Amino acid sequence: MANFQMADEQNPKIAGLVDYLMAQVEKVADGGDWKEADGWLGRWIIGGPGGIVKVYEIKDGKFNALDPRTQKKFTGEVEMSEDTFLDLIDAALHGKGEDAFAQKYAKRHIRYKGAQWVVDSERFRKVLKRLANAPIRSIL
Repeated sequence: MANFQMADEQNPKIAGLVDYLMAQVEKVADGGDWKEADGWLGRWIIGGPGGIVKVYEIKDGKFNALDPRTQKKFTGEVEMSEDTFLDLIDAALHGKGEDAFAQKYAKRHIRYKGAQWVVDSERFRKVLKRLANAPIRSIL
């Protein structure tokens, strides 16, 4: 997967964690999931304006990172603070990622724009669940 970072990005360690998390997304879904999702295009913003921006697409049954400056219409957009993202990762590493995700979303610490929240959030919850079983050294 390509690793695109914005020039004004403040925290490359968090960007690395995002890349790791998205690599886990690739492992969670099977080829059928990606094939059915062709045309999906999502943007993830961590830390608000001037923060980390990641853009991903599903095309020809494959999940890929894109240049974050793309001007296409997004299927879904997620925004959260660095603290919220780190809280999710910490909770996931302790087997509580799914609960933390639900609580953060309920309290509006995670903002989502798009019509596919149920599908997108289900994939994200699966990733958080898998992180609890990942070796810590591969994450940090």
